[in-house]
Amino acid sequence: MTWLDPRVWGVLLLAVVLAAGGGYWKGHHDADQSATVSMQVKQIKDLTDANTLYRQTNQTLAGISIDAKKSADQATSDARAADAVADKLRKQLAEYIASARNSSTASAGAPADSGTDPLDLLAGLFSRADQAAGDLAKFADAAHIAGLACERSYDALTAQ
Repeated sequence: MTWLDPRVWGVLLLAVVLAAGGGYWKGHHDADQSATVSMQVKQIKDLTDANTLYRQTNQTLAGISIDAKKSADQATSDARAADAVADKLRKQLAEYIASARNSSTASAGAPADSGTDPLDLLAGLFSRADQAAGDLAKFADAAHIAGLACERSYDALTAQ
């Protein structure tokens, strides 16, 4: 067998064709793999960015919630202080009514019916009006605090 034998040249030609085909296939396979890897890197970056945004949003909303709770606690504390002042005023009014009643019964001589006394009616009206105003103020404070917290939450979510 010599180099001029057609069988040797056929084997060499077959080896060259197989090597070229294998190289071509390997090149396409590597290109597909690099495209897949770059796509996965982009997905990882997108997911990391989304996770970071999610954590920042949760931290912002938690801060807003804590601020709203502090505001609600402060409003409750202020309402309790106002209730204490109102109770003190009611006691002073009751003392004033009692002293006015004592002075009027001493000068008039006949005790008045306690249910129809204009001073009792005025005191009862004042007490009920004050209680209603306190209830409305508590509701208004709660609604105001909730509204501010909602607005800050919305602004925080839409700013992203």
